[in-house]
Amino acid sequence: MRWLKNIFLIFLIIFFSSSLIRNVVNYQNRIAFLKRFKSEVEKEKKKKLTLQTEILKKSDFYELEKTIRNKLNLARPDEVAIILPPPTPTPTIITPTPLPNWQQWWQLFFMQS
Repeated sequence: MRWLKNIFLIFLIIFFSSSLIRNVVNYQNRIAFLKRFKSEVEKEKKKKLTLQTEILKKSDFYELEKTIRNKLNLARPDEVAIILPPPTPTPTIITPTPLPNWQQWWQLFFMQS
């Protein structure tokens, strides 16, 4: 009868420990999910803030006027427009490749006129 009690206790301990391990693993997975979710929420908040500031910039009259003037290349009556010509490319001087040393010596000694 005593060995039956021991076996029952062993099964009970195994059952509770497996349940505890499963709960700990589920808890860790839920914590990881929560961290990922919080980071995604923070990213979306930052994105929302940047989009809201962009909307404010686009709806501002002065920014809108500035964008239109820049795209159409216009100036205000009190502004002076300076138009710079595009830079001209500088020609590269082509230098011939020198002859190998043995040909230079050959010409020096044998092809003098």
